[in-house]
Amino acid sequence: MYGESEASVRVAAGIIKKDGLVLICQRGINHRYGLKWEFPGGKLYPGETLAECLTRELSEELDIEPVTYKELKTLQADYSDGGKFLLTFFLVSEFSGELTNKVFERIEWVSPSRLHEYDLLEGSLPILQYL
Repeated sequence: MYGESEASVRVAAGIIKKDGLVLICQRGINHRYGLKWEFPGGKLYPGETLAECLTRELSEELDIEPVTYKELKTLQADYSDGGKFLLTFFLVSEFSGELTNKVFERIEWVSPSRLHEYDLLEGSLPILQYL
């Protein structure tokens, strides 16, 4: 685990598993890192815990609430454009609500063995070994 620098943005991301598949989401074309694939989640608000951030982000992006989840790993991601992120990944094995794509170009359920076929954000690549 890396120490948190002041320049790093804290992020909570959900690795949502269902029937042996994981959910990946494609960022909007007009967003930073547009059309890259990622695990859903987002930036931590001041005073918010990582679990609260995960819950809020999954609700805002997919209209679901994590029911059974655990913290998997925290990784530092530094991008060539200067973006610095401290990503905490949660494994979500159960959720409630009707999954609805509210913000992404596309969402897909994918076998973990096929994730390498997608243009994933660089910050998501190191977590693949833990799936």
